[in-house]
Amino acid sequence: LDLYYTYYWENTHFKDYEEIFKIYWEEKLNPHIYEFIKRYFYGCSLQFVEEGFKARLYRIWMSILTQFHFQYLWNALFKEKVESTPELDRIGIDARVKIENILVAIQIKKLSYRREASDRRFTTRQQKKADIMIEVPYVVIDKNQLKQKIKSPRVKEKTKTEYKRILSFYERNFITLNNGFVIFKRDYLINIRKEVEKKILPKPRDMKIPYTEFLNV
Repeated sequence: LDLYYTYYWENTHFKDYEEIFKIYWEEKLNPHIYEFIKRYFYGCSLQFVEEGFKARLYRIWMSILTQFHFQYLWNALFKEKVESTPELDRIGIDARVKIENILVAIQIKKLSYRREASDRRFTTRQQKKADIMIEVPYVVIDKNQLKQKIKSPRVKEKTKTEYKRILSFYERNFITLNNGFVIFKRDYLINIRKEVEKKILPKPRDMKIPYTEFLNV
């Protein structure tokens, strides 16, 4: 986390993933990686463990780039700037922003084809850092695959209705870049900001606003 924040949030010395992983691997290799191998992967080659680390950290990298895009776009659109640190991230707060003296914790909630549970609690540790938690839905889909599912006679009508809703939500609020990376539209954040205001002013009515509250924006 600290490495990602250093190169993608605390400054704009953006590096590609190969560079980032090389820095990580060289910093952690001795003695930490060797201790890890000895404890969990005794007998495995260093190359095997390196490839496993690289794949796992790539997933985290993609996720945190999504989070940072949301934060950069928020700061470009609104006067209230978000705060984001590895320390907050470690307790489950992607970003924090003060709106009318109310500290709002933000979590980006990744959604798939299926309706997912809002399983993150607003924990005691998080409550010490913010007044309310909001989950911002983020959808990554294969549009062509989803359209095929909607047309398929084997898919139940109730499920098709849910797929159509997800597809509509995606097309309103997200953009797929040529490399497949999905980013937020400006209007999506503007609408999120309006919905948050409605729910927290003059004072928050709940401690947490789940992602389901934002699926109609």
